Amino acid sequence: MKHASVQDASAPWGAEYMPSTQAAPHLDRQAGLGTPEHLREQFERDGYLVIRNAVPREVCRDAVAAFERLVKPSTEFFLRHEFGTYDRHVFTDHGFMKYPIMNIQDLSEKKYAPFIRNGLDVLTHKRIQDVMAALMGEKGRVIHTMFFDGNQTTWAHRDSHYIDSAKIGAMIGIWVAGEDIHPGAGRFFVYGGSHRVETPPELGLDIIDPNSRAYKDAMAAWAKRSGCELVSPELKQGDMILWSSLTIHGSLPTTDPAHSRKSFTAHYIPDSHDYLWGRRNQGRGREVTVNGIRVARHSDQGTWTTQTKAAVRAYLQANHPGLLAAVQGAKRRGKRAG
Repeated sequence: MKHASVQDASAPWGAEYMPSTQAAPHLDRQAGLGTPEHLREQFERDGYLVIRNAVPREVCRDAVAAFERLVKPSTEFFLRHEFGTYDRHVFTDHGFMKYPIMNIQDLSEKKYAPFIRNGLDVLTHKRIQDVMAALMGEKGRVIHTMFFDGNQTTWAHRDSHYIDSAKIGAMIGIWVAGEDIHPGAGRFFVYGGSHRVETPPELGLDIIDPNSRAYKDAMAAWAKRSGCELVSPELKQGDMILWSSLTIHGSLPTTDPAHSRKSFTAHYIPDSHDYLWGRRNQGRGREVTVNGIRVARHSDQGTWTTQTKAAVRAYLQANHPGLLAAVQGAKRRGKRAG
């Protein structure tokens, strides 16, 4: 569903406001972006913004080319968003990587440095930094990244149920189109205004696992009856959609599998904040600085230990699934006991 929008086409890059029924805020024709106050007003009202030409096309092309050249042919294990496990690539019938890679900053520098560098150049571009500063009132900090090639059909969810700033609701997610996204490739969607709707009791994190099928089904059903409008904007290469950690969002099912949806995702928090992962405060751990922006490190995906553990898990999954389930169950019980 595409909605009418307002954009300053004469500016080098424009802030697009969707699906506002009010008069468009004044846009600074020199900078191509409304004042910080106007951006915050629109963001606080709708829970998301679409920024056209947020990242130059050539920057996106360089990052996508590095993926195609270095990452896609790899047979290594990568941390996946879908299950939170290390897995080799799974390809669609049309040759696209189905499950996104999580935390590209944690990949092996020795093997994938151009992809890491170019991907983080997309996600920390100066124009994105300016938008984050306008919305947060200070410089942002990246705590999580992803890269998509194909479409896993991401379920409707609130990021805050998984990660957030230590001040709940202060995190902002961004999704940058690495190519022109075909309508049938599985467009990104948001439920406009859903950040202001209180989560129903049945979706309370004290009673339901946000990774469970029950949560996904209940969230999808609640989103549809929430009264909020589903918005799925057209996004061209370099365009960005950004949303509140409380805004319900996901991706539509693929209707034309011959098209990919190459895109980069990051989650920003104010630089002065700690962050929550699984609702646990992570404080400030390892970081790298990219284009003046601090980016959190979580693991070393390319180490021998990480790759060997992933290979053992894959072997057990394929040949002894019962044994793997027993080992994983024992680990979970041990963590709860601890």
